[in-house]
Amino acid sequence: MASGQIYIPPETFVLGELITLWPRVWTLSWREQIWLFCAHFEKHYHWPTFGLPNLNGFAAEAQKLRPQRLRPLIEAFYHYLARASNSSATRWGDKTPWNTYHLPSIARTFPEARYLWLVRDGRDVALSYRNAGLIPTFEAAALRWGEANGACARLARWSPHVLQVRYEDLVADPETVFADVFTWAGLTFTPAMLSTNVGQLGDVEQLHHHAGVGRAISTSSIGKWRGEIGKGELATAPAKFDRWLSHLGYA
Repeated sequence: MASGQIYIPPETFVLGELITLWPRVWTLSWREQIWLFCAHFEKHYHWPTFGLPNLNGFAAEAQKLRPQRLRPLIEAFYHYLARASNSSATRWGDKTPWNTYHLPSIARTFPEARYLWLVRDGRDVALSYRNAGLIPTFEAAALRWGEANGACARLARWSPHVLQVRYEDLVADPETVFADVFTWAGLTFTPAMLSTNVGQLGDVEQLHHHAGVGRAISTSSIGKWRGEIGKGELATAPAKFDRWLSHLGYA
């Protein structure tokens, strides 16, 4: 789906880590801070998904930033990526699930940011993680799902900017759900966006576990765990997994 109103790059993985560690680098010169910032992205093994040889051009631009602080640096970085992708969007976002481990730091840096909390049956999520080879066991994947949703729930307790959306509702009635999401985000939605070609996304084309992103929205993946996960494997999940399934309405 494409709207052209907001730019979202490939999954970054290091944004939250950068924000968390930044208080420790204040003694460095601004030039050194910029290069440390760039290195976190360039040296990550997913950097090729961004389709850029390096961030030398951004580093040169960032030297002129005022004030010389982290938030303007991050904002300038995402706008730089947008221009490099030929996007004219003035708003930006980030889709990296790993950000759930750094939500307090992100929220302090961007107090007005909006958070879309996409909830899905943890058994289907854990199965997907395991089958994609991203997490080796159902037990570990179930733990990750519980931790991520716990972090989102803690943020939602005090932040007025969190919207929870159920995956199952989204794929069953995408037009209604996306219309609500766009209204919440202050964006304009039209049903035609659901079938608009979004072009190259970087990580989607290069990473096999994103293979389904380009397919039509469907309900075919709901409840797949029932045919692929036995009782013995389900029993390996931590106790908090069952509690979160119940809390989120899946048990």
